[in-house]
Amino acid sequence: MRKKIFLSVAFGVAAFIIAWSLGTVLNVTTGIPLLGGVLNGVLTAMVLVIGLVSSKYFGNATIMWLVFSIFATPTTTLGPPGFYKILIGIVAGILWDSIYSISKFKDWGLYLGGLVGSASIMFTLVGALSLGFGKDAINALNKYQNAFWIILIMNLIVTIIGLYLGNMVYNYRLKDLKQFKRLND
Repeated sequence: MRKKIFLSVAFGVAAFIIAWSLGTVLNVTTGIPLLGGVLNGVLTAMVLVIGLVSSKYFGNATIMWLVFSIFATPTTTLGPPGFYKILIGIVAGILWDSIYSISKFKDWGLYLGGLVGSASIMFTLVGALSLGFGKDAINALNKYQNAFWIILIMNLIVTIIGLYLGNMVYNYRLKDLKQFKRLND
């Protein structure tokens, strides 16, 4: 079980590094903050899916999202800087874990859990900002509220693409590697 938890932490760190690096580079080079969110959303979902399907146990998504959100706390990844992001990670992870576990680790649970977890990020973010959490919460809240449905739909589309691609990469490229086979033995 230690190996599985370590793997969850590693995938959480990897997902954050990809999201933060790509988001930062795209934001600096293009000046369009949401562009990084769109592209890194696909890659983040892919990494998290590979981590989730490679070692199936309840708590895996929660650990990955918790690690991701802890690292995201001082950055603009997942919204304005603030400790409220830890709640975002816990909620998204528990929802994904619960649905995936209830499905007995079937693909439909992977996809539905990922989409519900993704949607929860936006709802939890807006809730936290409306309570005054996060840097410059009121201004950030206004921006998110004005484009809430567009951002939510965009996030869900990006997530479903990342879920699909991550699942395909795992099933067609990684699943048969001995390193991944040993994780679930």
